[in-house]
Amino acid sequence: MAKILKIENDIITIGTDDGKMKEVRRVDLNFEPSVNDNVEIFEGENSIIVTKKEEKKEPEQNHQGININVQNNQGYPGVQPTYIANGTKAVNKIVYCVLALFLGGLGIHKMYAGKVGTGIIYLLFCWTMIPSFIAFIDFIIGLCKPADSNGNILI
Repeated sequence: MAKILKIENDIITIGTDDGKMKEVRRVDLNFEPSVNDNVEIFEGENSIIVTKKEEKKEPEQNHQGININVQNNQGYPGVQPTYIANGTKAVNKIVYCVLALFLGGLGIHKMYAGKVGTGIIYLLFCWTMIPSFIAFIDFIIGLCKPADSNGNILI
């Protein structure tokens, strides 16, 4: 790879890979030259063409996994629910499990998870004790889900 070493008036001095220096006219370049630009030299029988070599910068890779920060500022003051794809919501695992165990028959854990309609159905049928059994199953499922680094699970 060649590099521009010096620019004087209309003469550009380029250092090549083999240690030689080549002088070209400014009109032989298809870009505005500056010192230390990496270039490629194409020589024909009667002409020389110099093009600027674009350096490809590889993106920095984060080897710690994917970290997605999503915030929804709509809702209650101080409470910032985090919604993820397909209607799931990231909720605190401990809070969700405690609500499911103690107040699950009333659907409070579903309302906490942003599923207000399901929570209301639990509340309407709480006298049958069926929502209590389902809430106990939700409690067990919540305990079995792995939490992320913030202690959240997807519900």
